[in-house]
Amino acid sequence: MSPIRLFTAAAVLAAAAGSASAVTVATFADPTSGPTPSLFQYDTTTQTLTGGYSGLGLTLETPGIGAPDFADATFTMTPLSAVLVVGPFVQFGPGTVQFFDSAANPIFRIDFDGGLMSASLSFGASDFSGFGVTFSGSMLGAIESITDEAFAFSFANPVSSQTGFTVTSSFTSSATIVIPTPASAALIGAGVLVMGRRRRV
Repeated sequence: MSPIRLFTAAAVLAAAAGSASAVTVATFADPTSGPTPSLFQYDTTTQTLTGGYSGLGLTLETPGIGAPDFADATFTMTPLSAVLVVGPFVQFGPGTVQFFDSAANPIFRIDFDGGLMSASLSFGASDFSGFGVTFSGSMLGAIESITDEAFAFSFANPVSSQTGFTVTSSFTSSATIVIPTPASAALIGAGVLVMGRRRRV
């Protein structure tokens, strides 16, 4: 094999070997100090979970993907209807969680095939997580590939009502990602330059 082809092959292999790791993609701490406003509401009569946040003070942190944190972020979630209730556990159908920056631009989307909620109101025992999860959105721009997506909302400050309960919530999400290393990007660029120079000769 010629030196040029060897160099090009090395560049491709280096790019494919970009750093793959399991990271926290996005997370936020509870932006409220009490049950009002409530981030999530569960209606035991209709067996429907609704959620979202449109106020100030929610900082969406992105510790594992190299994106900036987003101050005063907001989010919405499609209302979820229960498909199975077994004791304190409730299974829901598919849904979407969409995060926005402070200017209401969509930045991070979570689609899931279903979700599972622990409806126990005891301390530390109530949460909502998804399965069949897919991440997308502009804040993932530097990521080459993403797999094993997962997310969870941990509920807190439960307040019972005649029809169910309301809670505040914190959030975390994780995935295995591949981000090209600077050395890989440099090798790819050098390989392209060498190939272009060879064509002109």
